[in-house]
Amino acid sequence: MKRISVLVMLTVTLSLGTATIANSASQTYFGTGSPNSTAAGSITVSATVGPKINMTIIAPDATQTVNFGAVSPGAGSVTKTVTLSVDSNRTFAVTKSVSGQAAQLGLVTTLASGTGGAEGVDTTFSDDYTIQPPWNTDPGVYNAVVQYTVTQS
Repeated sequence: MKRISVLVMLTVTLSLGTATIANSASQTYFGTGSPNSTAAGSITVSATVGPKINMTIIAPDATQTVNFGAVSPGAGSVTKTVTLSVDSNRTFAVTKSVSGQAAQLGLVTTLASGTGGAEGVDTTFSDDYTIQPPWNTDPGVYNAVVQYTVTQS
């Protein structure tokens, strides 16, 4: 009788992308003893996958800015587009807040806060920034900050 043994020594636990040997065990699987003897065994593979979300902001101007340059009250509106790309393994919502001197700039953005997305990669959103400084804005340099946050559901 020919004896076939298979040594099983692999139990893998994945934690935050790091593979470690958490436990080892061996099991011998014996053949059937017939002329065409076979032995079979199985290994259970498990991992804990955590939540993951990434956001990329693509601004129209250098260094993550939207620079409208010199503008005048009453000269008509100017529009520039910011693009968000989100990778998430769960559904998510995009929120935003605007701070700074948005009123003096006459800043309006189009992406609604609370806009949602499904899990997946490269879910994109466009946010059009329009400024039209009101006539009561004194001459000077004005800045506003738009803060985006993506939160998984």
